[in-house]
Amino acid sequence: MGTILDGKTLAKDLKAELGKKVADSGLHPKLAVVFDPENDGSRLYVGMKQRAAAKVGIATQDIAVPADVTNEAVLKIVADLNADDSVTGILVQAPLPAAVNDQEIFSAIAPAKDVDGLGAYNQGMLFGDQEGEYAVAATPQGVMTLLDHYNIDLKGKKALVIGRSQLFGRPMSALLNNADATVTIAHRYTPAEMLAAELKTADVVVVGVGIPNFITGDQIKDGAILVDVGMNVVDGQATGDIDYDSAADKASFITPVPGGVGPMTIATLLESTFQAALNQVGK
Repeated sequence: MGTILDGKTLAKDLKAELGKKVADSGLHPKLAVVFDPENDGSRLYVGMKQRAAAKVGIATQDIAVPADVTNEAVLKIVADLNADDSVTGILVQAPLPAAVNDQEIFSAIAPAKDVDGLGAYNQGMLFGDQEGEYAVAATPQGVMTLLDHYNIDLKGKKALVIGRSQLFGRPMSALLNNADATVTIAHRYTPAEMLAAELKTADVVVVGVGIPNFITGDQIKDGAILVDVGMNVVDGQATGDIDYDSAADKASFITPVPGGVGPMTIATLLESTFQAALNQVGK
């Protein structure tokens, strides 16, 4: 059986260390979260972030928007948060209601407060592999931190990213590329036979499509490194996009669901929120 990439334990350690840094800094970071309370997933994630933030000394301000909210109204919320010096980080929890253009809202966040790195400026810094302090989308960055913790060298490896969203797939591919992997992106329009061929030769597979057990053990290369970003519920149980039981014996490393990428996402977001607070006071 492959080595389990234990994100839960690593995230716990990172948050403990972060709590000490926040306490020693004398700063009062505050994360504002704009979300749709009618979306079950968003409501769940916002609650988890709120509880985790409180444990490390980061205040939160949750802003629930109504189902009939307009794009202009959300832009006004973001503009007000940009101007509020007490708010050091802003997160827009997608998806927002149908009338809202999520990408436009992401890029309306002041780059210094864009703690999830989804605005055009911060994503441009990422894709340009620029030096300096800028936020990167929490899930892909959490994946990279987890791989680094297990001393997994990505240089020269063939990596397959399944999913091309602004939140996951695109920044994930950039981070892997910046780490000198050779990266292929697959998505919903990739023909099944093409995806199958890529899976058979990929050294690293990172998947986040939201389809339970989408990838099975017989599809992957022996010794592949498998990172499951999916979070689905099947018969009341959390289930990933990779069929863990059939893939674990073939993989060299594999993330569990739950307990893999999910905890790393929250820990990374909190680290980015604190770093934003430091940057804003020039530390």
